[in-house]
Amino acid sequence: MATPSLVSAMSENPAASPLEAAVGGDMERATDAFAVLSNETRLAILLALWDAHDSVNPEDGISFSDLRERVGTSDSGQFNYHLEQLVGQFVRKVDDGYLLRRAGQKLVRTVIAGAGIEEPTLERTAIDVPCPYCGGQTAVLYDDEWLYHVCTECEGGFAGTNEQPDGYLSGAALDPAGFGDRSPEELWAAALSRGYQDMKTMLEGVCNECSGPVNLRLKVCEDHDEDGVCETCGRTPAALVILGCTVCKNYHASSPRSLVLHHPAVVAFYYERGVEVGYSHGEFEQIRRRDRLATRNEQRVVSADPPRVEVTVRHEGDELRVTMDEDAEVVAVAEH
Repeated sequence: MATPSLVSAMSENPAASPLEAAVGGDMERATDAFAVLSNETRLAILLALWDAHDSVNPEDGISFSDLRERVGTSDSGQFNYHLEQLVGQFVRKVDDGYLLRRAGQKLVRTVIAGAGIEEPTLERTAIDVPCPYCGGQTAVLYDDEWLYHVCTECEGGFAGTNEQPDGYLSGAALDPAGFGDRSPEELWAAALSRGYQDMKTMLEGVCNECSGPVNLRLKVCEDHDEDGVCETCGRTPAALVILGCTVCKNYHASSPRSLVLHHPAVVAFYYERGVEVGYSHGEFEQIRRRDRLATRNEQRVVSADPPRVEVTVRHEGDELRVTMDEDAEVVAVAEH
């Protein structure tokens, strides 16, 4: 389905292709950006500027001569030509030399993260985290830049597809640089933390990838089979929230019982009882505790049309009931 921005652009110019609509008709600018990056010297310049970047004094530039020496190009004229191709789009000229623009920084970060260079491998490896559905043994595996959490004893939360492994419970994008010296449990915690923060940004209407606007929709299976993975919707939970960017097509999906952990009423409910939800400091045990809070929450479909879900949050005999509407907005909060 075309996004609203593409729909409006193409309605103004029916002959426009989706690409032309996406770049506002200025296809030359888009293709030029890719062409600029097709040269080894230019990529070396971007990496040299990144290496020279001082986070304490981010506005300090690097001189032409110093930059050329770092890149290792003896021909001054040729070096100047390639540098000028980068100025404007990826590099900024300042009084004392040159700096990376934000677009250049994002490009180098992608390279440093390891995307598209070398992908690490991780076969199914058991971790000390029980399955939220059957309590059985779970494992993690890494495939196509995603870290998956799967159950080894039941169907998990979703029907396995060509894109999702059998026993699929959850998955989160994890760049190769995220591996480092982390154990399988720490990788799971890192991916969960990354997904948690991405979801929080998307919930606030800002895409975590491109900063574009986000649409939120609550999906409810009207003919749900409560016994394992439903044959109708292909998932164990009857309700799921889809968060999709209208610009770059980035999307996330999560159950309402997990999403309510971001709501201030739920955060306050736990905090008043001595439990911190939002601050994990990267510690495995704290991240696992937050995950357990989400899996203990109960969600109940109140209505299929319009979609309504009630999530019950419990702690030491106290209850908080949160109702979510079709736009994934919390419309009612009641403590019991």
